[in-house]
Amino acid sequence: MKRKYPILFTVILIGLLSACSFSEDDIPVVIDTENSNFIGTIKEINGHRALVYAKIFEGNPEGDVFVDLSVNNTKTFKVGDKIKVEFDGTVLESNPAQIITLSVELIE
Repeated sequence: MKRKYPILFTVILIGLLSACSFSEDDIPVVIDTENSNFIGTIKEINGHRALVYAKIFEGNPEGDVFVDLSVNNTKTFKVGDKIKVEFDGTVLESNPAQIITLSVELIE
């Protein structure tokens, strides 16, 4: 009976460790780019964060990026709005991409 518990503990520990592991493909890549602004269209808004469809920098295909709308508390943004986003130049290539938003302005 006493031998059962160490074996059970080992099996559970191995299971937990394998569930927490990840491959190199899961590690986000940080890219520094000289282009620190882009124009995109808001696809969805959740609180102060928006999912924006845009081409972030030259050579990168268009795709989704999270944008922090709270940096502009003078405007109310809605889905479908075209916006110009300024960021610090660093792109975290996750899915969707993430940036540190410096400013957001509505394009009329």
